[in-house]
Amino acid sequence: MKKVLLFTLIAVLFASCSSDSGPKFELEVNINNNSSLIKKKFVVRQKIDGAVVYVDTFKIKKEQFLLKVPYKGTALMTISIPESDVNEIMMVAEEGQIQLNIEGNQSHFGGTLLNDRLQAFYQGNDSISLLFRQIGEDYEMHSKAGSLTPQVRENLGQRRTQLLVENTDRIVAFIKENIDNQIGEYYFMTHYITLPLERKIELNSFATEKLKREFGIR
Repeated sequence: MKKVLLFTLIAVLFASCSSDSGPKFELEVNINNNSSLIKKKFVVRQKIDGAVVYVDTFKIKKEQFLLKVPYKGTALMTISIPESDVNEIMMVAEEGQIQLNIEGNQSHFGGTLLNDRLQAFYQGNDSISLLFRQIGEDYEMHSKAGSLTPQVRENLGQRRTQLLVENTDRIVAFIKENIDNQIGEYYFMTHYITLPLERKIELNSFATEKLKREFGIR
């Protein structure tokens, strides 16, 4: 009986060591201007093809820390800090060292190829949102001032239409650039249905076999 227990313990230990020695990547986290995050939970979750392949929770003990996270292959990775004002952050799990900077309740990340691309895309989203907001504010300003003439209304409409076209160009270009990885696939699946017909046709030739099956593309 003792021998059986001994062999069982050895097997468990060996399995644990094998798991610990698997491939990992580094996630460097820097927190600035938000001391309320200390002692909060820091949740890391990885998904491949919609299935969770890794999840773990760490306790934030200081403003700077380095995590060695198991690498399950290029995956979508979300970072969340429950019971905080920091929104969930979507990144990419990939080999190398990834830096995540949390400033107040805002975040910025990079350090690896796909994360640099994704961060640049997010920054583009923010810029587009500001421009749309400006058009809305201009419309409201003219309405209150009684200067919303047909010409002003048309100009604002043209600005909005042009901005929509530019934003669609930006999204389609991002999907094409990343069609062979998890983020390109994610944005294809979340934007394809909303795109104009001519842009769908444009993307059809770039779609992977998996995406073609998903959307019935021939």
